[in-house]
Amino acid sequence: MELIWMIVVAVVIVYLIVSTVLFLFPTIIHRDHGNKVGSLKISAHRGGAGEFIENTMPAFNHSAQLGVDMLEIDVQETKDSVIVISHDNDMYRSTGQKGLISDTLFNDLPPYSNHLFLQFDRVQCVSSQADYSFVKLDDLFEYHKEIVIHIDTKDGKPSLVNSVSELIVKHDRLKNTVWGNMSEAKNDLCYSVNPDITMFMSIRKVIFTYLMFYLGLIGFYPMKESVFDIPMPSSILEQFRDVLSGWQKILVHIAHFLMMNRLLFWHLRRRGIKVVVFVLNKEESFSTAEKYNVDGIMTDFPSRLIKYHNDKKENNASDVGETSQILGKVEE
Repeated sequence: MELIWMIVVAVVIVYLIVSTVLFLFPTIIHRDHGNKVGSLKISAHRGGAGEFIENTMPAFNHSAQLGVDMLEIDVQETKDSVIVISHDNDMYRSTGQKGLISDTLFNDLPPYSNHLFLQFDRVQCVSSQADYSFVKLDDLFEYHKEIVIHIDTKDGKPSLVNSVSELIVKHDRLKNTVWGNMSEAKNDLCYSVNPDITMFMSIRKVIFTYLMFYLGLIGFYPMKESVFDIPMPSSILEQFRDVLSGWQKILVHIAHFLMMNRLLFWHLRRRGIKVVVFVLNKEESFSTAEKYNVDGIMTDFPSRLIKYHNDKKENNASDVGETSQILGKVEE
């Protein structure tokens, strides 16, 4: 019996040592994802859906001119196999007309509605007098060659995934494209079609990452993806505080505590995996996210996020100047 306990204690000690070493130095057994893509600090969700009609070329052009680091988009496939940028296959929300993109020829797609409500802001509506058309992924790649583009393959059909991969290769975008799917099976399809394209994690992989972290097994857990996309639960309170019950607010706080973990984010960065939070639209949320040292923020309002960063830089510069003046006076 004593020998069994000695073996158990020895195994536990070895496990704790190995687990700690792999947590601190994960690239001992895991590949370093390095900087497969550039900065993802400021990402325009659906091209900046709070400032222009979502997923339209004016939205993409505006965000690019602002200097965002990444454009986040979703893609669908038309009846004649054209890859277009749209969050929904059902066209009713975006165009006011019934029908599916997958059942419609590209030239028959209707224009976007002149008024669209944001899905991540219950009261914000974006309006335009112009009639905007659906954008081909091929055209977006052609007009914005350098900026990082984050692609959700949505229904993830093999024909769509293959076409997207071909366009990425055609435009030489292996180093500045992130793609994937919320479904693990569809994410695996993306990887099998082209493992050289940077991937974001599926919902299942995100959940397993948290599970492995809290079980102390994260150092042993392999990850082929290079981007860790997650929501920030506290932002839900900003949008739905007036309709959530007391226990629902408590659950949100618990989720925020578990998900926004600096130690986990530090470990992921040690592997070269970037942490990006979505979709934050208010300065309070920007500030909260930065406290956790995330690598990037997705927003419907890129102008707000850029202004937030610029104001922060000016305030920091002002503080440094004031400190220098005080030190100068002390030396005198």
